[in-house]
Amino acid sequence: MTGSWSRLGSANPRQALAAAFGLLLGLGAFIGLQRLVTPRYHWVTPLDELIPFVAQSWFLYVLFFPFVLLAAAYASQQGFKALRNATGIAFVVGLLCFWLFPEQVPRPDLGVLGSGFLQQRLSRMWQLDLACNGFPSLHVTVTCLACRALWGRCGKWLVAGSGLLICLSTLTLKQHTLVDVAGGLLLALACALATHRQGSIRRVPA
Repeated sequence: MTGSWSRLGSANPRQALAAAFGLLLGLGAFIGLQRLVTPRYHWVTPLDELIPFVAQSWFLYVLFFPFVLLAAAYASQQGFKALRNATGIAFVVGLLCFWLFPEQVPRPDLGVLGSGFLQQRLSRMWQLDLACNGFPSLHVTVTCLACRALWGRCGKWLVAGSGLLICLSTLTLKQHTLVDVAGGLLLALACALATHRQGSIRRVPA
């Protein structure tokens, strides 16, 4: 893993710091909005019910934060600019959807877990992250945008595999439904298209 990241080139700490600030700002807005809305929608499908609850998915789920920070640090300047702007658009659209379509996301009983460590971690996480506002999954959206920021560099298949596991963990941890994940993918695509030309416009000599 370390060798793969080293082949991406030198890291840019300022980009990582800016990404960390943006994630904290977005997370604060998300948590605040959760306290203001009343969930009215329930989008669990029969396919969702077939997906098992895997508490160990927590380890993959929380990799989201270092994954996005690493993507920001190792992205080119143009890639980071596109990632920053696309993520900003995604958060605005996501918060609007959370306000207009507040969703109730059912969560399993933690009392059946055999691991006290995971029970404690999930309990604390769910005290902060309430069982609502799942559509679209910003976890999925931002993960996809982070993958896009590094796609043209070395180790892209490792990046893609890591991003895929993080996205799948939202389902096995019962943080999101299939509808939420599909919405997150579509939002990522829309934001990527909206910022496709970001940083690619070159000045024409006078």
